[in-house]
Amino acid sequence: MDWTQMFFTVFGGLGLFLMGMKIMSESMQKVAGENLRRILGILTTNRFMGVFVGFLITAIIQSSSATTVMTVGFVNASLITMRQAIGVVLGANIGTTVTGWIVTLKIVKYSLPLIGTGVMMLFFSRKQNLRYIGEILFGFGLLFLGMTIMKSGFAPLRESEAFIELFNHVNTSGYAAIFWGIAIGAFTTLVIQSSSATIGISIALASQGLLSFEGAVAVILGGNIGTTITAQLAIIGASIPAKRTAMAHTLFNVLGVVIILFVFVPYIKMIDWMIPGSADMTITAAQATEALKEGTKPYIGEHIAMAHTLFNIGNVLVFIPLIGFLAKVCEAIWPETKESKEAAQQMQFKHLSHNLISTPAIGILEAHNEIEEMALRVSKNAGRIRKTINEHRDFEKTKEKIIATEKRINRYRIMITEFLLSLSEQQISHHDSIVVGNYITLAHNLEKYADYVINISFRYQAIAQSKKVLSDTAELTLTKVLDSITEYYQITTNGFSSRKKISQHFLGEAVEKKRELKDTIQEAKIAHFERLREGACNNEASLGYTEMLTDMDGMVSQVFNIAEIVSNSKFSE
Repeated sequence: MDWTQMFFTVFGGLGLFLMGMKIMSESMQKVAGENLRRILGILTTNRFMGVFVGFLITAIIQSSSATTVMTVGFVNASLITMRQAIGVVLGANIGTTVTGWIVTLKIVKYSLPLIGTGVMMLFFSRKQNLRYIGEILFGFGLLFLGMTIMKSGFAPLRESEAFIELFNHVNTSGYAAIFWGIAIGAFTTLVIQSSSATIGISIALASQGLLSFEGAVAVILGGNIGTTITAQLAIIGASIPAKRTAMAHTLFNVLGVVIILFVFVPYIKMIDWMIPGSADMTITAAQATEALKEGTKPYIGEHIAMAHTLFNIGNVLVFIPLIGFLAKVCEAIWPETKESKEAAQQMQFKHLSHNLISTPAIGILEAHNEIEEMALRVSKNAGRIRKTINEHRDFEKTKEKIIATEKRINRYRIMITEFLLSLSEQQISHHDSIVVGNYITLAHNLEKYADYVINISFRYQAIAQSKKVLSDTAELTLTKVLDSITEYYQITTNGFSSRKKISQHFLGEAVEKKRELKDTIQEAKIAHFERLREGACNNEASLGYTEMLTDMDGMVSQVFNIAEIVSNSKFSE
C-alpha cells in the first residue's frame, strides 16, 4: 500500500470538500444578501420562530458554526436576548443536517459537469446573480468531487490490518465502541472546525466498509459536541450574555448526545427500518469493480444522513419547552458580576462585532445600525450647541459633554470604517460592495458635520469669553439657520433610518433645500457686513460670526452628501 499516495488523495479530497463548502456558502450569502437581513428582521421572542430562523440561515450559508458564532455576536451586541439566541442555535443544529443529505445525493457523479457549468456561468454570464449561481454550482461540484476523491482515497485502507484494527474499536458493539466513536468525531471536528466535514469523512469511510453504521453514528454524535468549540472560542472577551449563549449551545449538544445514548441501539434499528436497504449491506465480489467508485456499502450514506437529521430534530423537540430552564442553568454557570455590569455599561458600540465579518450580509445590517447610533450622537451634540446659542447658556456647563460626545463620534467613524474595510475583504456581492463604500463615506460625512458643530461651539465660546457682543439680529440669524440645518439633517438621516425605498423626488428636494440654505447663509453674511458698515454690530465679534456662518455652510454640504448616499445617487450600480 502506498501510504503517501493515499494520504495525498484523502488530504486533497478533504481540501476540495472544504473549499467547495466555503465557495458555496459565500456565494449563497451573496445571492441571499438582502433576504438574509430580512430573515434576521423577523426574529421575535417566539421560540419557534427563533428555531425556524436558525434552521433557515444555516441551510442557506451551510454552516452551523457560522450561525452559532453570528448569534453569539448578536447577543454580545445586545441585538437579541440570550433566550432568543438559544432558539436560533437549536434551529442551526437542524439546518446543519442538510449537508449530510447533500453529500449522499446521487448527483455526486456529476461533479465535473457541475464544475464546468459553474465556470461557464461565472465567466460568460452578464448578469451578476447568474455569476453568483455559477459560483454556487462550482462550489457544489468541488464539494462532490472532494467527496468522491476522499472515498477513493480511503479504499486502500480496506487492506490495511492496522487501520482495520483501529476502527474495530468503533465497529464492535457495546458502549466502549460508541464512546470511542464519539471521541473520534469530537476530535476530528475540533481539528478541522467543521462538523460538515466530519459527516463527509464518516460517510466516505462507511461507504468503503471501514466504518459500521453504528460507528458512523457515534462519530457524527461526537461531531455535534466538537462543533460547540467554535462558539466557545468566539466568546473570548465577550459579554456575559454571549458567554451564556455559547454555554447553552454546548449543554444542548452534550445533553442531547447523553440522552440518545440511553436509546442508542433501538434508535439505530429504527433508522435501519426507515431507510430502504440494509445500512451495512456490502457489495458482492461480482460488483467489486464498480464498488471502487461508489463504495462497498451503497445504502449507508442515506442511513447516516437520516440518523443525523432525526437526532437533531428530536433534540430540538426535547429542549424547546426547556429553553427557560436551560437559560437559568447558563445564568447560574455564568452569573452577572459587578465587574461585568460595569463593563457592559462602558461598551460604546452596540452592534459591531468582528464575529459578524464572516457573514457579510448581517455585518452590513449591523454597520447600518451603528451608523444610526452615530447619527443620533451627532444630532444630540448639535442640539446642545443650538440651546447654548438660543438660550444664552453657559458653555462651560455643557462643554464637557460636547467634547466627550465629539470624541465618541470620532471613534465611531474609525470603528465603522475599520469594520467595513474588514468586511470588504470577504467575498461580497457587487451590490454589497457598493453599500460598504456608501457607508464608509456616510460615516465620514457624519464626522465632518460633527466637526463643524464643534467648531461653532468653540467660536461662540471665544466670543462669550472675550466679552464681545453679537447683535440680537446676528444671534437670531444663527439660531434660525441652525434650526433649518437641523431640520434638513433630521429629514435626511430619517430617510436612512427608515430603510424604506426613498421617493424619486427626495434628491430633488435635497438639492433645493441645499440651495435655499446656502443662499440664506450668503445673505446673512451680506446683511452682517451692512450692519457693520452702519455700526450696529461689534467689529471684534465679526470674525467669529462669519466663521460660524461658514461652518454652517459646511454643515449644509455634508447633509447634502448624506442625501446623495441615502438616495443611492452618489455611488450606485
